[in-house]
Amino acid sequence: SDIGRVFGGKPVAFIGASPGEFGTILSQEAWLPVLRTLGTQPWFGGRLMVSRAGGVFDAQGALVDDKVRAQLRDFVAGFAGFADAGR
Repeated sequence: SDIGRVFGGKPVAFIGASPGEFGTILSQEAWLPVLRTLGTQPWFGGRLMVSRAGGVFDAQGALVDDKVRAQLRDFVAGFAGFADAGR
């Protein structure tokens, strides 16, 4: 099927930001069954959930929090290793 051809085996990871404390957790949990149904390969080595995102980004959307920046860097590196291993 087209779904399998397009999505099958593709590595995916979860990143989310929300103004509250739990929005991104709920959203990521809701997407998981969808991504599994599509046949993707979710990476469970890490998730990035940024709560209270209003204090992490400036008015133009630039990331200004050094702690979150480090978490993002580590997250992307981990996911890249997972995606490369699957090739």
